[in-house]
Amino acid sequence: MLKYLQSYLVVIVTAGFLHGCSGNPPYSPSPFDPVQLAPSAYVPKVASFVVIVDASASMNHKVGGEVKHYSAMDTASRMNQTIPPLNYQAGLATFSTGTCLDGASSGMIYGMSPYQRADFASALDSIKCAGGTTPLASSVDISAASLDTALGDAAVIIVSDFHGIDSSSTVSAVRQAQAASGNHLCIHTINTGDQAWDRQLAEEIAATSHCGSVVNAADIASPDKMADYVTTVLLAPAPPGAVVQYEKNTMSTAALFDFDKAVLKEAGKVALHELGDTIKARGARVVDIDIIGHTDSIGSAEYNMGLSVRRAEAVRDYIVSEGIDASIIDVSGEGENNPIASNDTAEGRAENRRVDINVGVEQATN
Repeated sequence: MLKYLQSYLVVIVTAGFLHGCSGNPPYSPSPFDPVQLAPSAYVPKVASFVVIVDASASMNHKVGGEVKHYSAMDTASRMNQTIPPLNYQAGLATFSTGTCLDGASSGMIYGMSPYQRADFASALDSIKCAGGTTPLASSVDISAASLDTALGDAAVIIVSDFHGIDSSSTVSAVRQAQAASGNHLCIHTINTGDQAWDRQLAEEIAATSHCGSVVNAADIASPDKMADYVTTVLLAPAPPGAVVQYEKNTMSTAALFDFDKAVLKEAGKVALHELGDTIKARGARVVDIDIIGHTDSIGSAEYNMGLSVRRAEAVRDYIVSEGIDASIIDVSGEGENNPIASNDTAEGRAENRRVDINVGVEQATN
């Protein structure tokens, strides 16, 4: 996907020539206090995105008293300030060439690279002015061999007045791009203009993808509206939080082992086989298993501690042989230190000789 996007965007944005910069003063970002979107609350909706900023000559005109070039730059800047630092591949492209790009080439001026807010901002700052004609979309190479969809869905966000664009070739090129991507490409347009026919083109371009959108730049200028836009286009809610609930299974060592031994009896293997089947039926929801050995108080504390550990290890080794993931199992022994009954009676000591198998199962919460 990324290889395809880069070749596609270089072609679509380079078919123009420089008219020269306008008499507008240099762009200076407008004040903006972005909404801080918590990275932990979201996951990327797309694996990669490209923002295309129109820096052609028509962007030097004003709409509502504001230069369209400034509006486009503010929009891209505000978007960059709002996007939370998640694991994206990102790019920035523009329509312009020459002096308006600080000497850089037309097309991709940042990326595709792991998204870094500071790097994106630096690339955006290299667009010094607007000039030149609006490029035409011509003969886009969308062969299947150029596609790389391994990273997942991608978004192209075009910030433009959509004025002077050859609509038929542009829409055709974007449709071919969408088809070549295997329906993994979302096209979003942000309109800085005020002409009805230009907005119609913005809508046509966005409609080439099932997941596209079209908005006016002025409608997402506020921090809250920009946060809503970024959330809609680039983010998805993080999966519901999960808690781990432990199910305690206590087995008497009399059922598992002969007296003073740590070798499983056949009856013990049968019992553990049944428990193993129950654990495996839970699948990936089982994320932790704690096996804890216990003894009564007969014998030295040191000996009892060692015996409790050996018995817990024997239980672990058996259930691993039954197909339980060893990496989620923790083994320990408490010897005689944690009785559940009195060690003064034979019955109490029998209760204390046990192995606890605590199975942690992940539970989704709303």
